Amino acid sequence: MRVDLHVHTTESDGTWTPQEVVREAVQRGLKAIAITDHDTTAGIRAAQENAPEGLEVVPGIEINAAAPDGADIHILGLWIDPEHPALQEQLDILRRSRIERTEKILSLLRGLGIAITLDDVLKYAQEEVVSRSHIASVLLDKEVVSSKAEAFQRLIGEGCPAYVPRYKVEPAQAVKLILTAGGVPVLAHPGLLPNLDVLPVLVEAQLVGLEVIHPSHSEEQTAYYLDLARRYGLLPSGGSDCHGPGGKDEVYLGRYTIPEEWLRQLEARR
Repeated sequence: MRVDLHVHTTESDGTWTPQEVVREAVQRGLKAIAITDHDTTAGIRAAQENAPEGLEVVPGIEINAAAPDGADIHILGLWIDPEHPALQEQLDILRRSRIERTEKILSLLRGLGIAITLDDVLKYAQEEVVSRSHIASVLLDKEVVSSKAEAFQRLIGEGCPAYVPRYKVEPAQAVKLILTAGGVPVLAHPGLLPNLDVLPVLVEAQLVGLEVIHPSHSEEQTAYYLDLARRYGLLPSGGSDCHGPGGKDEVYLGRYTIPEEWLRQLEARR
C-alpha cells in the first residue's frame, strides 16, 4: 500500500483541483493521500466526495508558523476535524492576513509598472484562500510572465522585488491547535529548516510525527531524520508535497510515499 500524506490543491497554492488530485492519485497507484493545503480545509470535502473506493483521503492541513528566529516552520495536521470552531477561528485570522499580504504584493507590482487589482486575484481565488499562486495566475493571464514558475522566480518569490512574507503563528501554537481539532501534528520537511532548535519545544507541545520522507531530503537525510524521530519518540511520516504541474516544484505525486504501517501508526494517535 502506497501512501502520500502531503498533497496540495488549488484551494491553496497547488495547481490541481481536489478532484484532479484524486484522479492523479488513483492513476499513480496510491491507496491513501492527505489533503494538506496551507491554512485552509476547503479542499477536503471535494476530495473525499470524489475519491473512489480503494482511495483513502485523510483530512489535513499545513499550518504556516514561524520560529523566534523568523524561520518558516510548517506543521502538518492529519485527521483533523475540518470544521472545528477553534481551528476555523484561527484560519479566519490567517485568511484576513493573506488578503493584506496580497494587497502589499500588488502595491509592489504596481511600483514595477505591473497593474493588477485585488479583484483580478480574487476571480482566480474564488472561495479559496488567496495565495501567491493566484497572483501568478493573473500575471500569466496578462502575459507578464510565460509561466507561473517564472512569476515566482522573477517577481513574487522570496528575494524577488514583489515578495512579502506571510503572517505566521508560533509553531507550538500550531501544534496545540491541531491537537484541539482532533488531529495528529507532524513537523513538515525538516531538511528545509536552517536548524532544528525548535524541535524540543514542539515535542514538549506534544508533536506526534516527523516528516522523514520528502523530495528535498537526500537518502542520508532521510536516514538521519528517521533516527531523530526514534530518539525523540516521534512517528515517521512522509509525502510528495505535491503542488501539481506548473506549480512551485516538480510533480512528485506517487514518487515519495510511505508504507501503510506508518499510516496506521499515525492514525492510532488520533
